[in-house]
Amino acid sequence: MRVSHKVKFGLSFLVTVMMGHVHANQQQLLAYDGKHGDNFAYGVAIDGNTILVGAHKADSKNVQDSGAGYIYSLGSNGWQFQQKLIARPAFSNDTMGGKVALKGNMALLGAIGRSDKGENAGAVISFERASNNWQQTQVLGAFDAKPGDSFGQSIALTEKILVIGAPKSDAIGKDAGAVYVYQRVNNAWQYQVKLTASDGAAGDLFGISLAIDGNTVLVGADLNDQKNNNAGAVYVFEFNGASWQQQAKLMASDGGDTDIFGVRVAIFGDTALISARRDDIEGVGKDAGSAYIFVRKNGNWRQHQKLRSPDLKADDRFGRGVAIQGNTALVSAMQHDASGENAGAVYVFKKADDTWQYSSKIVAENAAPHDKFGWNIAMSDQHAVIATPNRDDNGEQSGAAYIYTLQTTKP
Repeated sequence: MRVSHKVKFGLSFLVTVMMGHVHANQQQLLAYDGKHGDNFAYGVAIDGNTILVGAHKADSKNVQDSGAGYIYSLGSNGWQFQQKLIARPAFSNDTMGGKVALKGNMALLGAIGRSDKGENAGAVISFERASNNWQQTQVLGAFDAKPGDSFGQSIALTEKILVIGAPKSDAIGKDAGAVYVYQRVNNAWQYQVKLTASDGAAGDLFGISLAIDGNTVLVGADLNDQKNNNAGAVYVFEFNGASWQQQAKLMASDGGDTDIFGVRVAIFGDTALISARRDDIEGVGKDAGSAYIFVRKNGNWRQHQKLRSPDLKADDRFGRGVAIQGNTALVSAMQHDASGENAGAVYVFKKADDTWQYSSKIVAENAAPHDKFGWNIAMSDQHAVIATPNRDDNGEQSGAAYIYTLQTTKP
């Protein structure tokens, strides 16, 4: 359904950089119909000149918490609202838009509360664009769905491959988790295979996070216990042209209790960026957080570097969101207090001479306490979308998204 409404934009803000101050093009997006508790920007995605923003607690036609997606496109006057996406049919507590993915003319929105195949079994709603109009095309659910699976908790997408996580699937043990892979066949998504961890165990939450680049998929299992209790792990799968094979299991060399390594993952080529947002840093404090760079060479993965922010504090949760593109990596700290208690911040790292170095810190000039700026991050070659679903512009926790213009380079 096409809707024509004026988008509410913020002003151009100052980006605070710890090496000084620079001006950058920043835009704040608010839902034209946003209201109290919508959590607009709980999930965000970007591809080229299109942005998808999920509002998983939005209501549609008096259907409570059914969720919605908002499409924005880049024009001569900045980012403009294009269309609102609503599932047909929509049900109460579907929470569509908690996780979103976008590629070309395809938009996928997770609805983990959907109960077509059992209470909270979950689903993913597929939309496609033709002549600048988005239409719903498929409602995807696990072939072996069970109540409480949370299918759609994570989504990763290319032009030909769709990967969906169900971290509370009981395939191996209770809440061990599973991942479902789909292929693009005759302009539709067709189920291909179900992936589980080779050493999966109850409570691992395999599939809590996903990232894909080419034929390589990262699968987070943030409560895996091999290193320590809930230290976490990430599994790497690769498609060899015939089947998906587990290539590696990645763990932090210093993984500790409740680090939840793998709760967020990102990949670009042979480089993986992995969150451990509850890592306790000696001399800093509990739940300060960290992120790890892993590099693949000749099919073998190794830990390359551990990232920290230069002004890290206890309970910052550095690593809440991660994104990587070329020689630029973004890591958010949703509970950083520089702009107010739990206002949040995003840190930019640049790769130089095979080493990732801190470059700058991004905060919103209109930041407020408890915004949790950086709840999620999405990134393209030129832009970063920073989710702030706790913003109160249209009512308490109505939500907002911030868009920044970045300068990125390819390796």
